[in-house]
Amino acid sequence: MPAGDRYDAVIVGGGHNGLVAGFYLARAGLRPLILERRDIVGGCCVTEEFAPGYRASTGAYVISMLREPVWRDMKLAERGIRIDAAGPSLYGFPGGERLLLGEDIPASQAEIARHSAADARALPEFEAALARLAEVVAPLMDATPPNPAHVSPGEIPSLLRMAGLARRNRAAINDALYLFATSCTQYLGEFFESDVVMAAMGWHAINDSVAGPSTPGTAYVLLHDHAAEQAGGGLRTWGFVRGGIGLVTEAMADAAREAGAEVRTGAEVERVLISGGRATGVELAGGAVVEADRVLSNADPLRTFFGLVGTDELPGSFVASLRNYRCEGTSVKINLGIDRLPQVTGMPAGEREPYLGGIMEFGGFIADMDRAQFEARGGRLGSDPHVEVCIPTFHDPALAPEGRHVLTIDVNSQPCTLAEGEGTWAEHRNAVADRAIATLEDYMPGLTDSIEARQVLSPKDLEALLGITGGHALHGDMSFDQLFNLRPVRGHADYRTPIENLYLCGAGTHPGGGVSGANGRNCAREVIRDARSPLDRMRHRFA
Repeated sequence: MPAGDRYDAVIVGGGHNGLVAGFYLARAGLRPLILERRDIVGGCCVTEEFAPGYRASTGAYVISMLREPVWRDMKLAERGIRIDAAGPSLYGFPGGERLLLGEDIPASQAEIARHSAADARALPEFEAALARLAEVVAPLMDATPPNPAHVSPGEIPSLLRMAGLARRNRAAINDALYLFATSCTQYLGEFFESDVVMAAMGWHAINDSVAGPSTPGTAYVLLHDHAAEQAGGGLRTWGFVRGGIGLVTEAMADAAREAGAEVRTGAEVERVLISGGRATGVELAGGAVVEADRVLSNADPLRTFFGLVGTDELPGSFVASLRNYRCEGTSVKINLGIDRLPQVTGMPAGEREPYLGGIMEFGGFIADMDRAQFEARGGRLGSDPHVEVCIPTFHDPALAPEGRHVLTIDVNSQPCTLAEGEGTWAEHRNAVADRAIATLEDYMPGLTDSIEARQVLSPKDLEALLGITGGHALHGDMSFDQLFNLRPVRGHADYRTPIENLYLCGAGTHPGGGVSGANGRNCAREVIRDARSPLDRMRHRFA
């Protein structure tokens, strides 16, 4: 970088939200620099070779929540991004119980009726309830959360829009408040009676959290994962990116560069530079300094403030709140290279059975999930954990050598921090993988013999590789006390921080985790507002 060169903004981290923020800043006429510590952009959205000829998405592996404006503005379709809709989701349980659920409500009702006729009749009501709640929650994804303790003039237009939304959906507001406060188990119990159906619907509650499905506040995940508006439209829209999810972030980087942003890889930020309470740039590993008028951190809140800023620069009350921020990942990620498509016992066999192109869930019932999560909360490896499986090569055979496939596995209830006396992840990593594969063997006979290569990433490995505290893919639990105007902490949910000109744009901000791009877009909007002159702010206040 030439001596004396200065940027309007420097963005720490080239994950998808950092790239989205950089794109919108550049499009608004600012000059941003995006710094990524790895040699590839993408953060948790990368696709990498894990064995010769086998490629898999290291972090996120499905796309479901990308905002329509991001998709449109960054021209991702024109850049060649193609998304294949996932097949129906298959749920397998000990004892041979199977349940196949998809977008076709009558077909799902027929499946559920094998377990409970009453639950089959209740399914449309359940879906309608989530759809009504989505009308309230989904528009908030693209809004900056207000600070009830101090309403600034710039927040008034947003508050008016929210008031209008509340007025139009008064009944749904009451239901939404209940959903946020209650447990997944209790909410589902108001619609369903079958243990099989309850477990199939409720496994989302244990994703990236040590809370069990019977923990108050877990019901929200039913809405967050299934009822947000999505680029493809419709509830429960999941998809696999041809070529892997890393192609999406590569395309986003291209869009950001074309808009005027600079993207630099192999550039690890060691600290945010602060002078007089203001962020003035960053220092890179090796000592190089990048000066900027403002800094946006796409890192998680704990890594940002405890790692890049330091507590000496922060108010004591903010530090105290942040120390209670829950950011403990709970998944072991396994990628397998296999020499054939697996077949699930009790399901139709064949190369193109739709369920092989969806998400497959194997494990116990609600009580089993609660028990495994309780063990994880104590720092112990959850016994008989819930396992999630997908086969990306069903949609894109080019991710593996000809005739071979990639099997991606998420093993839940595995704490990042092990209790004293429990050993280390270096000691347990492969044993956990072995047990998970042995469990899957009961559902997919012959799987073990088909394995040609494997990659195992514990929460600690994900933390080191992807730079996410605790190996938490969502940058923090998605519980009611860490959502909307409480994310990451109360009083600082508007993407601004106690350090002037330092912003957060990652998944540790509203609306939370998921490949949505909303965090980066929302943050960029606030940065652009702050960057305008007072006269410009008056002109654009009600835009």
